Amino acid sequence: MAADQEKSIIELPTINEDLVNWAGYGEEQLSRVVITGELFCHGDRNHKDLVHPLPVSGASIAVFCGTSGPKTRKSYAMGKTDGYGEFHIDLPSHLHSIPNLEKICLVKVLHLPKTCSCRHAFTGKHKGIELTSIGEGIRTYTAHKIHLLQKPAKRHMNRRAKTRNNV
Repeated sequence: MAADQEKSIIELPTINEDLVNWAGYGEEQLSRVVITGELFCHGDRNHKDLVHPLPVSGASIAVFCGTSGPKTRKSYAMGKTDGYGEFHIDLPSHLHSIPNLEKICLVKVLHLPKTCSCRHAFTGKHKGIELTSIGEGIRTYTAHKIHLLQKPAKRHMNRRAKTRNNV
């Protein structure tokens, strides 16, 4: 009897570990949801950068997911753009079971590096996402390309202000 009891006690951690993994909380992820996109900066309107935008690296990007109404529940995940202006953000596991994330998730640029001369072309707005692939436990969504406009130079802003005041 004591030998049987000792054997079952030794096997318990393995059983618990298997249950934890089976429930999706173990070391190995059972599913993954990734949001991708690209961030570009358009230069001066009189310059060729308007046609050929430059990638923005080091920008902070966030994915906000949630519902509105009396039981509002929001979640978010953050990431940064790489040297090519691309971002890949893994969503938290509690959002993996939601089938239509494109209906409740939005992407927003939170912060631009000091060296970036762009401003948001969609000030105050978020960018929606679209499902691009499903397979092998991975769902991938994209925000496609996010385009930002260059900040107007201070001298242009002063000139505009003077023109408005003189009119």
